Amino acid sequence: MPRVLPKPYAERDIQDVESYVRDTVGNISPYIASQEREELVARGIMLVSRMAQALPPEASLEALLHERLGNSLAVYRWRGARRHTEHAHIAAPHAA
Repeated sequence: MPRVLPKPYAERDIQDVESYVRDTVGNISPYIASQEREELVARGIMLVSRMAQALPPEASLEALLHERLGNSLAVYRWRGARRHTEHAHIAAPHAA
């Protein structure tokens, strides 16, 4: 897959945030479609940036990401799938 960011983005103790996020997304499921994978990677990069800003300077970003990033992205994916399913039910025409 081509990179989302034009050059590697380092944040605290993570040397390449995009690669870290891609690995995390790959661990969620090997069956994620490429468009959804790219959306999850972009969402993950944004989450890493937000988490890094919220942490105290001495805290390890990698430790926090190890605990939370995979679960956060899995929940985001699940909620997105639910929204698409609910929208399809609402938008589907009813048979007469």
